Amino acid sequence: MRPVLATALTVLAAACAGSGAPAAAPAPTSAAPAASSAPAPATRTTDPAPTPTVNTARVVTTGGGTLQMNAMNIDLDVKLFVTGTPDEAWAVLPGVYQELGIPLTLNDPRSKSIGNTGWRTRRAIGRVPAQRYLDCGSSGTIENAETYQLNLSIVTRILPNPNGGSVVSTAISGTGKNPITSSSAEVRCASKGDLELRIRDMVQKAIYAK
Repeated sequence: MRPVLATALTVLAAACAGSGAPAAAPAPTSAAPAASSAPAPATRTTDPAPTPTVNTARVVTTGGGTLQMNAMNIDLDVKLFVTGTPDEAWAVLPGVYQELGIPLTLNDPRSKSIGNTGWRTRRAIGRVPAQRYLDCGSSGTIENAETYQLNLSIVTRILPNPNGGSVVSTAISGTGKNPITSSSAEVRCASKGDLELRIRDMVQKAIYAK
């Protein structure tokens, strides 16, 4: 049986060899070139950090004590407490601004906000020298707030105080510009905190007077 099987295999091998069929092409051995890596993202440039400035917020407690806080690069509302209700404080606030000589461009009873966001003035605020209330830098020995044209935003809001009474919250910001030199740049003016305190005292006095 084994000689017959060997003979059959020999005949089959000879037939395949004589058929002339081409041998299969060898599989390619080289791999496709790797895709190039993605380009690195462009570097993002940022503006230089602003020069730090210090704003001072003064808080007067109901007991008469005073707290002073400094904050960097932000404009703070100065929140001062009075003993009247929000409605009582709001009722007297227009008279306070009138006495200070600040014309109103904002008068919103719903939010109890009042003030002027574009007041142009010089030298004095409420018959008090402007340099007492504002720091706009100086030119030599003279403070700029004394001589510069000022463009100010002064806004006061009345808020309820959870512990009773009300909060008189005043935000002041603005710029100054030399009125003599037209090419001079505007300078930033920061509040010294005294005008906010004066507004609070005037509100409290007016509440007591009613």
